[in-house]
Amino acid sequence: MWLLDTNALIFCHKFLKKKPFKKNYTYTTIFSLIEFPKAVKYGEIIIYYPNAITYKESLKYALKLRKKGTPIPTIDILIGTIAVEKNICLVTNDADFEVLKAVEPRLKIISSENYLENIQKIK
Repeated sequence: MWLLDTNALIFCHKFLKKKPFKKNYTYTTIFSLIEFPKAVKYGEIIIYYPNAITYKESLKYALKLRKKGTPIPTIDILIGTIAVEKNICLVTNDADFEVLKAVEPRLKIISSENYLENIQKIK
């Protein structure tokens, strides 16, 4: 199962003619849909919404990142937090998530290209 960041949604939308998404395997967040609303047309994608725990954990990560001198955008922290909470692999080409991974090693990340290779193997 994969959680697509905004840049992964855009990548898949832009470069593929066939739908690269499989139901029950592909997720995104409400934040990514707000950033790229064209993706709402893909009914195969399940949408995650943050809850109070998501915000609380995100604040902890933000404080750790700021203390290290490596703050990243709030939305990236929230998306990464959801990936960790759901124990799902984040699909992204955004280097900010590697910074988040430095304070939260449970964050699993793959590139959009790797996602496409993997998702196409599923029937």
